[in-house]
Amino acid sequence: MKHVLLVVLVCSTVFSGAALAAHSDHGNIGAGVVLGKPTGLSGKFWLSRKDAIDAALGWNFEEDLFALQAGYLYNHPIDVSSGFLAVYIGAGGLFEAVSPSDERPIDKIYLSGRIPLGLEYIYEPISFFVEVDPLLLLYPGLGFDFGGGVGFRFYF
Repeated sequence: MKHVLLVVLVCSTVFSGAALAAHSDHGNIGAGVVLGKPTGLSGKFWLSRKDAIDAALGWNFEEDLFALQAGYLYNHPIDVSSGFLAVYIGAGGLFEAVSPSDERPIDKIYLSGRIPLGLEYIYEPISFFVEVDPLLLLYPGLGFDFGGGVGFRFYF
């Protein structure tokens, strides 16, 4: 229970800070929804034209787990007649845990490294993206899996 509360507190702090920064960085912060593994809220903060930080907070329906992921993305811009198109690759982490209840305390926690590969099209103020995440399972044991999804974000 303490772990989940800590994760929720950290996410709240990150997303609250991002919302405050949005007023000074017009168009650099995106918030929206991702459908996939995980399904939930998605955020992206552009550091420069090619560098960004992304995060998602949601649910892994495949294994009934709470999920939090974040990472760095290197974006390669592609010339298009309108909007902005970028292919990206990155590195980050994924934390997953069983959602606690009165009947079931946390008994499963997973930690993974992820390499997000994706494509994002931004036609301000909205963007659409598709992403595949090869995952290196690190805890409780070594393994390999995939995540990813499709989604949209509003930039402000």
